[in-house]
Amino acid sequence: MPGLTLAGLEWGQPGDTPVIALHGWLDNAGSFDLLAPRLDAMHIVALDCAGHGHSGHRSPDAGYNIWQDVPDVFAVADALGWQRFALLGHSRGGAIAALAAATMPARVSALALLDGGVPIPGEPAEAPGRFAEALRARARPPALHGRVFPSREAAIRERSRGFTATTFDAAAILARRSLREAADGYSWFVDQRLKGESELRLSHEQIAAFMRTVEAPSLSILAAASPLTHRDWFQALLREIPGLKVIEVEGGHHFHLEGAEAEIADHVGGFLRGYT
Repeated sequence: MPGLTLAGLEWGQPGDTPVIALHGWLDNAGSFDLLAPRLDAMHIVALDCAGHGHSGHRSPDAGYNIWQDVPDVFAVADALGWQRFALLGHSRGGAIAALAAATMPARVSALALLDGGVPIPGEPAEAPGRFAEALRARARPPALHGRVFPSREAAIRERSRGFTATTFDAAAILARRSLREAADGYSWFVDQRLKGESELRLSHEQIAAFMRTVEAPSLSILAAASPLTHRDWFQALLREIPGLKVIEVEGGHHFHLEGAEAEIADHVGGFLRGYT
């Protein structure tokens, strides 16, 4: 695309049900390595979102507000010749997917959300201070990479203990596209601006308006041990999606990489085949 190259992974064949898959914050397209092969008769293109994995980074004058990924989704669909397609999103990728489905509802045939789907809302009174902090961060020279670890194993183990903790094996899958050699060791390679403050966050009311505008049949699969999606604000906003079907599956936030992928594939596959 103009000014940006996006990478990704592909499963299935042209002519199968078209699906764009979007990963979570600081993850990459490998997030779907265990799930996508189980989704029969689907042509799945999983993206490394901008700043992640093998994709390019946004220009110095741009940011990583969540809505900036929405036009990327439609640009990829246009490049693939997909006028209408399904969206599958995990965590932050689910929030991007929901915003995309609300923005251009005629183009999204179905929406499947994995322990995600709602952007983190911001309080209007906090917007000036948040914007100021983002501008101060932009003025600082960006770091080329994050913390350097002495070995791949050490880097993967640290990732498994992160805010959204996961198993070592799941972190190792994500390492295939994001862990790279750096001076004196290994580093998780993402645009470091992704770790900074959003310039602005949508308010609760704005997010609710987006959710209510979704027209696609929608499925939400929540992780029973999620640290994120059982919060009251999340539940209230998620259920603004008209006709949303909600299922709970055992596991943590990365349950689709930690042993629940077969159960999730049964739910997602049956759902998407019913509506696409």
